[in-house]
Amino acid sequence: MHSPATVDNLEAALERAVSRFDDGSATSAQMRYHLGFAGGRRGERLHARLVLAAAQEEGGRVEDALDAACAVEIVREFSLVHADIEDALAVRRERETVWTQFGLAHGINAGDALCAVAYLALLDGAPTCSPAMTVAMTRILHEAHLAMCGGHSRNIEFRSRNVVSPAEYRAMMDGKTAALFGAACELGARSAGADNARAGAYARLGRAYGSAIHIEDDVLSIWGEAGSAGSCSGGRAWNFPAVWAVAGPPSQARGTIAEAYARRANAQRSDGAAVVAALDALGAREAAQRAARAELDGADQLAQEFGIDRGERVRAAFQHALRRVA
Repeated sequence: MHSPATVDNLEAALERAVSRFDDGSATSAQMRYHLGFAGGRRGERLHARLVLAAAQEEGGRVEDALDAACAVEIVREFSLVHADIEDALAVRRERETVWTQFGLAHGINAGDALCAVAYLALLDGAPTCSPAMTVAMTRILHEAHLAMCGGHSRNIEFRSRNVVSPAEYRAMMDGKTAALFGAACELGARSAGADNARAGAYARLGRAYGSAIHIEDDVLSIWGEAGSAGSCSGGRAWNFPAVWAVAGPPSQARGTIAEAYARRANAQRSDGAAVVAALDALGAREAAQRAARAELDGADQLAQEFGIDRGERVRAAFQHALRRVA
């Protein structure tokens, strides 16, 4: 993990990236509110930490990767502001979300502003990069951003679907979660001067770890402390264990899950307990954990094949995140 000094430098850089565009408007205050600069709990900054970890693994300086780290992290945070609106989420990090606190219109506007700030932060790193590298890094982040929007779109569509195939769920996961993790690792490597092949390997490494985190988060949403017996049938989102279970051979347990999702708009809370019991009977939790381990094994193989992340800084950052969902 990063030293306290590095973490402090990152937080200071993030605050500078947002504060330098402070025009005294309500939007400026709302951006600071969401990022935790106005008090309150801050995010883990995992995406930014990955940029710095990959840069250090490739022999780069933290200082030269800070702007890219800020850009990726702020894109992530902007997506959360809008996701909170899409999901009608009233609380994040133990306090009201931006749209709940300030109103829907302000929430949309604050998210848009954070998006603009993210790309300006990346451009602010231009003095340490060649123009061609600045363009390449900007393109990497834009492509991940677009993939993330596609993933969110699929996830929204799934709310009205009675069946979601494993391939469809994988496509959603690749865009919604894995793409930005891949971009974080790739940008970190590029900020340290890595060539296309090595930077591309870091991108694949980040996507593999990101997929593992997504699957483990799904497991936590059902069986973890944050999960509840109603989260499977009463909620709007499909998850890896449910998709895996419904795709399996016919059985009474599979039927219970499929029926609950088919009527989930009107589901009773008692349905949730039945769904969890059916998932347990089918071994869905174990199947999801096997899938997550397969992603981690794939990441280890990539690192070995391409000789990247030899100091395991990137791996350590992801392991820390996975302990959060263990």
